[in-house]
Amino acid sequence: MKKALSILLAAVMLFTVALPVFAEEGGRTVTFQAPSSSLRTTNPDGQDIGPAYQFVKTENGRPTFVEDPDGKYYFANDGYYHTADELIEIPAGAKTYSPEIYATGTAISITSGENLSFMVLTNEAYNAASVYVYINGVLAERNDVGEYVVYVDRDFDVRVKDDALTPSMFSVILTSGTGYSVKTLQGQNYAMVPYGGEFRFRIKLANGYSDADLSVSVARGNSELAEFLGEDADLLNKVMNSEKLVSDGVDSEGCRTYTIRNITKDCKVSVSGVRENKKADILTYFKRIIKMILDVFHIDTSFLGLDVVDLSYYTVNIDDRGVGSADLDYTMVTGTVDPFKMTQFNVMAGESVTIEFVTYDESIASTIDIYGNIDGAHAQRLRVTWTGGNESGTYRNVWIAHLNRATGKTYYTTTFMIDNIRATTNVTVSVTG
Repeated sequence: MKKALSILLAAVMLFTVALPVFAEEGGRTVTFQAPSSSLRTTNPDGQDIGPAYQFVKTENGRPTFVEDPDGKYYFANDGYYHTADELIEIPAGAKTYSPEIYATGTAISITSGENLSFMVLTNEAYNAASVYVYINGVLAERNDVGEYVVYVDRDFDVRVKDDALTPSMFSVILTSGTGYSVKTLQGQNYAMVPYGGEFRFRIKLANGYSDADLSVSVARGNSELAEFLGEDADLLNKVMNSEKLVSDGVDSEGCRTYTIRNITKDCKVSVSGVRENKKADILTYFKRIIKMILDVFHIDTSFLGLDVVDLSYYTVNIDDRGVGSADLDYTMVTGTVDPFKMTQFNVMAGESVTIEFVTYDESIASTIDIYGNIDGAHAQRLRVTWTGGNESGTYRNVWIAHLNRATGKTYYTTTFMIDNIRATTNVTVSVTG
């Protein structure tokens, strides 16, 4: 799923000519509202992350920047990049920059007849796509590049609807392997967690496997940049910092549970050290052989008393011809491999497949309106159906809006999960209307 970047940004104001702050004949006053004191300005560790939102000048559809030795941006390839977003080291001595902002809570004076254009920058705690700007009490619309453009012929009061800001959302991906499965407490392999939140999961071992050498870690970073490149450890470590987790204990089913706290980036959980118990009794091995034979004929093997990870695999077919020319893309996330896009693949029996969808077409997405209500007017344009097997635990998230900082355009994501796959499964994806 191409979800939002780790530091969500939008930006704020284009001024054809920068004018002084004092009043002048024929001038108009523009006042920018300051963020509410109740909005978040620090991360879970208490570190300053800046105002919840700022008004930033723009020019020709892009934020303007000023040189700043403490800035978090640098210039390359005709654009400004946030230092936390880049995969390469910033050259020694390179200049850094900050967006040029208008101070909130103060008024500026501009000549009547000028165009005032701006975007709104949010700190990492908030989703920039959830910003709603009111000018003299009227909801303003962004243009195609994310700007608010106002023809100044009167005094203006510019405000952001504070209570409409929603937290940034981050993905957590769980990966299972031979001898163990890693799932949420609800039995899923994927979740979305709000900024600063926490997430619990459990590890279930198959009979005959030992957790004596079990090691569990979480990599935190920007999944869109890292693309979860587990095969490139150097690159992964550069964009996703890894840390080991300590178990919370054992639940009523004998599964170890873990908690990821203070989530402010995408997370991927990795498990190692699960080994086959060489002391497993002969009866257990005999039962496994019987189970493998019966699984070929899809015969229930619960009578064997083996609570194990089924080692058989089933094929999942994706038919997306019904998408046609609609603006819709998707990737799959399974419990055993990194995100990918294929129309046919195999999954381990009992595992799940999460399909992440992304679109820039608002008519395809159902979103949450400024009052927190779910707008389902277009919810039925995307349809996902499947046949075969004994799938269960299916669910659908509402669409989440994200702002692409580089283009100023809003895109939307949602997910479907098909769980407990135990037969060849045919999935059909289509867009109606």
